[in-house]
Amino acid sequence: SAALLVGTLLGLLLLAAVPNASAFSSAVPVLSTASGCDFSLAAAEPSASTDTGTPSATDEAQSTRRVSILLCPAQFCVPSDYDVLFDSLLKAEARLNNDVEIGTCRVADLPRTEWIKVAKQLPTKAFLEAKLPVKKTLGWYFDAMENALSDIFAEEGPDANICIIGHSIGGWVARAYLGGLSGSSTSIGRLAQSRVSSFITLGTPHSSPEAALVDQTRGLLRAVEESSTCSAQSLAERDIEVTCVGSSGLGGNFITTNVEELVAASSYLPLLGKIGKDVKGDGIVPMDLAFLDDTHARRVEVESCSITGGAVRHAHVIPTPWNLFDGYAGSIILPEEFIWYGSESIIDDWAQHIR
Repeated sequence: SAALLVGTLLGLLLLAAVPNASAFSSAVPVLSTASGCDFSLAAAEPSASTDTGTPSATDEAQSTRRVSILLCPAQFCVPSDYDVLFDSLLKAEARLNNDVEIGTCRVADLPRTEWIKVAKQLPTKAFLEAKLPVKKTLGWYFDAMENALSDIFAEEGPDANICIIGHSIGGWVARAYLGGLSGSSTSIGRLAQSRVSSFITLGTPHSSPEAALVDQTRGLLRAVEESSTCSAQSLAERDIEVTCVGSSGLGGNFITTNVEELVAASSYLPLLGKIGKDVKGDGIVPMDLAFLDDTHARRVEVESCSITGGAVRHAHVIPTPWNLFDGYAGSIILPEEFIWYGSESIIDDWAQHIR
């Protein structure tokens, strides 16, 4: 019925708000003991050589590491929503000059209509008990990831280096995939597990605390969080560099006329079970949930644009889940002054960690 469809979409919108052996270059990540637990890059010692002249074109080509990108989208976002992000990454590549060349870029091909498949789990006992099975519930998302990976390998070859970037819910779904919760046994899946060299999450909620007012993912995120193979330590042991990016730009407040503060408060409170001046985030995901274990994952904390002073927000678009007639139609694009993780004034902070 129409009422059931509306109810389903509202439930899916809540879900969006939360969870809305690789070849390394000569730069080896070394964990810093400094506050913030960031990584420094200690370059390997150069081999002895009598050639002190200008590097040849061949030497420069060999020193450049080509990395392809798989982007796992936020809920109800469509591939075209991330065209601007890929453009910004290519510009960042030129600015950073860190011996990384961006290769083939793909978004997991998910029209917004695919998210309706989650509705199949709504009337089940597992849903009511917040014990949704990851593989069964998110299999369609994992399939889209592997289709995109197949395209990348077709373009780049089986030795391609892969960086997975997960935006919002896409971050913890990608984490589940890397941790083997998809149950994939395909040749593409096996190859991908060995060729992913870096993993970056943008505004991703990485935990579902007991204090949360409601488990909006109905057990999915908790299953990922509790799986040892999905931990930052497990990924790091496989030589996958993990970087988590979160914003502290927006506070939440129910007693205000500021729409962004109202939206932030209505998101932070159910996710954390608390609200206050000390709770900051990107307007959807609070900082408390945006990072993995600092010992094994790099923490990149952003707050505002250094040029405009604008807060760094969760996204650059407003998804349109009601548009089921054209599942690939782009979302509503926010004005450029709405800074987000992919804005050119912010992107260098984390794009430098693509490996």
